[in-house]
Amino acid sequence: MPAETLAPLMPVCDLHLDTVLEIQGGADLKGGNPEGHVDLARMREGGAGLLVFACFVPAVLPHGRVFREAMDLLDVIDRTCQRFPDDLMKVETAADAEAALTAGRIGILPAVENGHAIESDLAKLEPLRRRGVRYMTLTHARHLEWAASSGEAWTGSSGLTPFGRDVVHAMESLGVIVDVSHVHESTFWDVTRIARKPFIASHSCAAALCPLGRNLTDDQIKAVAASGGLVAVNFFPGFLDPGYFATGAGALEQLFADLERIESEYADDPVRKTAEVHESGRAMRESRGPARADLDLLVAHIRHIVDLVGDDHVGLGSDFDGVPDLPRDVPDCSAYPRILARLAHGGLSEHSVRKIAWGNFLRVLGANDA
Repeated sequence: MPAETLAPLMPVCDLHLDTVLEIQGGADLKGGNPEGHVDLARMREGGAGLLVFACFVPAVLPHGRVFREAMDLLDVIDRTCQRFPDDLMKVETAADAEAALTAGRIGILPAVENGHAIESDLAKLEPLRRRGVRYMTLTHARHLEWAASSGEAWTGSSGLTPFGRDVVHAMESLGVIVDVSHVHESTFWDVTRIARKPFIASHSCAAALCPLGRNLTDDQIKAVAASGGLVAVNFFPGFLDPGYFATGAGALEQLFADLERIESEYADDPVRKTAEVHESGRAMRESRGPARADLDLLVAHIRHIVDLVGDDHVGLGSDFDGVPDLPRDVPDCSAYPRILARLAHGGLSEHSVRKIAWGNFLRVLGANDA
C-alpha cells in the first residue's frame, strides 16, 4: 500500500509534541519553523489530525513558579489556536477531535509533562483540567516528593507515596489520563495496582529492543494493555537504538543535565532558552554524526508492541520539538505517512494501521472522560 494512498485516508494522532515550547520561544508556525520539527505546512503534509501539545515544566523551577509556568504554556496553546482558526482547533474529547477532522482542522489537545507542575497540591489539578489538560506525565528526569523517576537511582520499595496515590486517584476522577512515561519502574507498578481507568505511556519505546530504564519492559507493556491503555512510541534514536549512547552521544543522564542547565539559566528568557536548546542539539549531532536509527527501527518498536499485546495498544508519541535528534529518514512531522506505509508494507492491515494512527488514543481518551 503506497504512502500516497495512506496519507489522505488516515489522519494521524501524535500523543506527544513539545511544540508549545518552540512557539513560546518565538517559532512561527505559519511562516515555517526550520529549527523545529513542526509547522502548519508540515502538519498538513503529514496528515496530522490530532496533536497533543505537552506543556513541559522543568524540575529546576521552584514551587510558586512552576504551576504558573504550566498555565502560561496553556495560554500559548490557546493563543496559537486562536491565531490560526482555519488550521487549528483546541479539543478536549474524542468527539471534539472528530469534529475538528470533519471541519478540515487539526485538533490540538493540551497535556502537562511533569507532575511537578501541581506543586504537591491536589487543588491545582482541577484548574489544569479546566484549561483542557487531558493527561499528565507523572514525572520527568528527577524524582518528585511523591513519585520516583526513571532518570535517577531509586532504592525505595514504593515509587508512589500516599500523596502520589492520591494524585492518581484525583487525576482519574477529573478525566486526566495518567501517563507513565519517564516514571521509575516501582512507580509504574504502583500505578498498575491503583489505576481504575486505562493509562498510557505517551512517548516510550520497547526495552526489549533498547534496554534503557526510560523504556518499558514487555511485562510493563502487557500491564498498560491490560488497563486498556496504550504505549505511544517515541521517535528519539536514543530510545530506539541500544548503540546510540555508546557512539559518541554521551549518556542520557548528561542529555537531561544539559537541558536542566539551560532551563535554569534562561528560565526568564524563553527565546534565548529555545535558541540554546537548538544549539545544544546541533553540537550533539555534530559530535556523534548521523543517527544509526532509521524508519525501520522505529517501525520495529511499533511491531514489537503489536506482536506482544495486539494492535489496540500502540500509537505514535514522536516527542517532536522535544528531542535533539531523530531517525535519519524521519526528519519532522511530514514523515507520518511514511511510517504508516511502512507498517502496511510490513503486513499490517489497513484497519490495524488506522487504529495505530488514530483510533486507539481516541478510545482511551473516551474511556477517561470524567
